[in-house]
Amino acid sequence: MASFPRILVIFSFLACLGVSAQQDKYSCPPCASDCHNVDFLEPRNCPICNMPLIKVEHSQFEGYVKEEIQIPNDTILLNAAYYTPKNKSKIKGAMIVVHGSAPSRYEDVSFYTKIGTELGMAVLAYDKRGVGKSGGNYQFFSVEESENWFNLLASDVLACLLWLKHRPELQKTKIGLIGGSQAGWIMPLAASKNKYIDFIIIGEGVAISAGEEQYFSQLTGDGDEGANNMSIAEAHLKLQNFRGDRGFDPRNILKELNVKTLWFLGTQDPVIPVDATRKALQVMNNPNFQVQILENGDHDFINTQSGKPYDLLKFIRPWLFHNGILK
Repeated sequence: MASFPRILVIFSFLACLGVSAQQDKYSCPPCASDCHNVDFLEPRNCPICNMPLIKVEHSQFEGYVKEEIQIPNDTILLNAAYYTPKNKSKIKGAMIVVHGSAPSRYEDVSFYTKIGTELGMAVLAYDKRGVGKSGGNYQFFSVEESENWFNLLASDVLACLLWLKHRPELQKTKIGLIGGSQAGWIMPLAASKNKYIDFIIIGEGVAISAGEEQYFSQLTGDGDEGANNMSIAEAHLKLQNFRGDRGFDPRNILKELNVKTLWFLGTQDPVIPVDATRKALQVMNNPNFQVQILENGDHDFINTQSGKPYDLLKFIRPWLFHNGILK
């Protein structure tokens, strides 16, 4: 996951752009460098990670209406957007989009919002705690604070779930969670605290501890080219001897989780330890889990051999039908 100095550089770069709200904006897909928080004025490759930029289409999805809302959680309000089909009788399900480690707004997770709208679902996306117009304080990832921070973030997810459960158009609708990277810890944690989460979709998430993940990403440099950074294979070998502080460890939660869960794991992801996650999931042998391997896929769902993005809907749609979530 991105380091504190790198994120500071990104936001310094953003401040220099002078982006106008009246113009089209372009950004990265979900990115290991967290530069998907940077908006650009023209289509090109990102100067930070060199990925092709995509047009930001967060404010309107075809056939959908957007309602801006405030969701209370204890002493704060979460700023959020609720997207529904224009004909609410056609809603086929509901999703809450959960954030990765970056200080992201609901506009920044439009990659996942788009998936929900393509499936005909209602989608709730919110500014992460302490980001945008949401209250509270944002925290950068740390192993030492991971237990407390992740539980706080899980409480935000459950506040969003409670808001959805009171919507009259969703009374007979299955509600799930979707998100990537750090969300792979937060979503199962939230589901372990509430029986009304019907499904989870995890993009490049982790089934091992926060300490192990941080150690691995430090070894690889999150995929940045550098003389001291290890290859993915070398980092996986060294991870086997990890003896440091584990911080939040999801293993017991995942082993007992009674929620249908679809995992996406790319074999060329330099940010999270995919081999260790696959082995942990195999040991758990939870029948509710399905793991979809993206051969040569990186942390951003890009095939590193072809340079083309994976079509996640190709896997998500049949999985939802198979598990009775879509009909």
